[in-house]
Amino acid sequence: MLTVVGVLGGQLLTRQQAPIETNILALLPENRQDPAAEAAFSRVAASMSDKVLFVIGSQNKPELFSAAEQFSQELSSIGMFSSITAKVSQSQQQAWGELYFPKRAHLLTPEQKARLQNEPQQQVQAVLQALYNPFSGVTGQELQADPFLLFRDYLSQLGHHAGNVTLKNGFLTTNYQGKEYVLLSADLEGSAYSLALQEKIPALAELETSIRESYGVEVLHTGVIFYAAHGTASAKGEISTIGLGSLLGVITLLLVVFRSPLPLALALLSIGCGLLTAFVTTVAVFGKVHLFSLVFGASLIGVSIDYAFHFLTERLAAGQSWDARQGLKHIFAAISLGLTMSLIGYLCMMIAPFPGLQQLSLFSAAGLAAAYATVVCWYPVLAARPGKSVAIPMTGIMAAWLRGWMKPSVRLGVPALCLAVAAVGLYRASYNDDIRQLQALPVDLKQQEETIKAITGVSGSQQMLLVKAANEQALLVQLERVGDKLAKFTQQGILEGYQSIHQYVPSEQTQAQNYQLIEQLYRQQGPALAQQLKLHGDIVIEQQFSPLTVDDFVRSPASAPLRFLWLGELEGQQSAVILLKGVSKAEIIQTFAAENHAVSYLDKAEEVSSIFAEYRQRITELLFAAAGVILTILSWRYGLGKAFRVIAPPAIACCVGIAVTGFLGTPLNLFNLLGLFLILGIGIDYTLFFAEQSKADSTLLAISLSAVTTILSFGLLALSETQAIHSFGITVLTGILTAWLLAPLSLSGKVADSIRFTDEIRS
Repeated sequence: MLTVVGVLGGQLLTRQQAPIETNILALLPENRQDPAAEAAFSRVAASMSDKVLFVIGSQNKPELFSAAEQFSQELSSIGMFSSITAKVSQSQQQAWGELYFPKRAHLLTPEQKARLQNEPQQQVQAVLQALYNPFSGVTGQELQADPFLLFRDYLSQLGHHAGNVTLKNGFLTTNYQGKEYVLLSADLEGSAYSLALQEKIPALAELETSIRESYGVEVLHTGVIFYAAHGTASAKGEISTIGLGSLLGVITLLLVVFRSPLPLALALLSIGCGLLTAFVTTVAVFGKVHLFSLVFGASLIGVSIDYAFHFLTERLAAGQSWDARQGLKHIFAAISLGLTMSLIGYLCMMIAPFPGLQQLSLFSAAGLAAAYATVVCWYPVLAARPGKSVAIPMTGIMAAWLRGWMKPSVRLGVPALCLAVAAVGLYRASYNDDIRQLQALPVDLKQQEETIKAITGVSGSQQMLLVKAANEQALLVQLERVGDKLAKFTQQGILEGYQSIHQYVPSEQTQAQNYQLIEQLYRQQGPALAQQLKLHGDIVIEQQFSPLTVDDFVRSPASAPLRFLWLGELEGQQSAVILLKGVSKAEIIQTFAAENHAVSYLDKAEEVSSIFAEYRQRITELLFAAAGVILTILSWRYGLGKAFRVIAPPAIACCVGIAVTGFLGTPLNLFNLLGLFLILGIGIDYTLFFAEQSKADSTLLAISLSAVTTILSFGLLALSETQAIHSFGITVLTGILTAWLLAPLSLSGKVADSIRFTDEIRS
């Protein structure tokens, strides 16, 4: 079996592309209620995640445009981007005109529409003002094609939908706080979560620094890849810290306690088999292992060594009379029960609908089972001979500690004190189910993103409305109705703006109304305008009614950045999304959407956070169910009274592990509760060994060594920058320490009698 796992592991590690997932979204559940909602989110996320936006700013315009020109040219040499949009080419500028100009008799801005309905004569005055303004740029050709100059205002409004930008020297530019800024965008060569692309970010940083120093300009960037790279680097660092820290702790303990190379080799064999089996099993089931799971899985080193410690301390205590098979037999029931209880704890996490948590539980369960199998199958063979005689360390201290637990005041007082402390902490505890805790967001990247948003008006928000209707025209009409409501919300400060396909393609009904108004304008105001302009012929509308369609828009190159707004047919209905910008009062928009059956409010972060809250409650129920199963098994083996003594230490430890968050002022979340499964499963190991063994001193040494390595592993998790991992680590760290402290509560009567007998002899 080990050979098969080793071969598979070798094949996985020699793949050209490592089977490691870095996309934080891969951890999240799919939308459970509406497939169209999930498709909408995926479409928007895909359109945004593989783009990078750069902003270059300066008060010196010649230097600014030179810097932008050189920066855009050198970006291609890095190898990160498939396309770079710096200057807007003539063909790109013409694309909008080619799409809309033939349909100009069907298109009006809301302001134009209101003017033509109420005071159409004002449009004549607007034309005259533009003609006599030397900076308006009106040409005779434009005036001939569009006598009332309606089309230029319509195109101008389309530009405002995209942000606060204008075209200068071929670049998209904007002004902000006395500086002029140039906008550049780039499409990544692959996914933002590609490790190969993330490794090229240092080269990009060098280029940005070079441009800053050469031209004295400000260079900012934003994009998913920068957050993904930070998360990847952070996770790799934490894996190294946790894994290396745990491994060094194990090696140090083994050398200090056993003072022999064989125990160290055996322990490393258990750890290696456990980690390799965990990795191969997870990849076999899920296809990839997420870095987030590996951060947690790195702590497996401190847990998988437990069974090895019990075997090795048994060998140490036996001295020259060591019989490997008898030694294994002596601990077999205890480690088997311990594995069963730990697996109950780990596998319960498989119930949660989060792929990342399922990976974590499978990774840990497989690794622990492999470590157990290594001890049972290999240790009796490899450690058949007795080791050199070494005194069990700290015998006096351990004996004194165990004698203390024979006193009723200690057996009652210490657990009572722990419960009292837990009660105070639980009273002060609070909950926070925000999914954003999954990822630590660096301050500098967030500041750059907010600055770019303020400069450009371009937002990376993924809050949106999903709108559905029976057919294309009905959907456009529905979008217009929703857009009217959102315009009112914008005026009220509920949101900053929105982006919808109907802003670019009005419904046929609206286009027909526009055509009638423009036709009426030509008929009623055409003679007056011709007289003012001293034209010899009549001003007449030449275009026939032929509305712009969604297909026309989608086929045009101009629509490339906006196509994600139109989803097409989903679940038998035509669907589209409206992207919301700067939502300040989400509850009002949610209420509006809830009152309209054709509209759904989507916010992936809030949706998953609500699932976190729901599963936090379910996990709590599942925890009690797992404790009930464990208590039932223990009662069958020991009887109800002793079963309570065995389960009491880890149960109290769970309370303390949760309560510590109240004292630290950090909110509780799903990950704290998931940590309780580990406290319950691992803590039961400690009490089981006291319940099963007759040698209290060697048992205490074994569980103390196990506790130290486990505490080290999860203590390092508690240092994580990511709140979710930190929460998990601090809960398990405190809980395991408490479980170790209270483990002697489960001492069997025989062990207690032997301790008293030893004391009588010594006295």
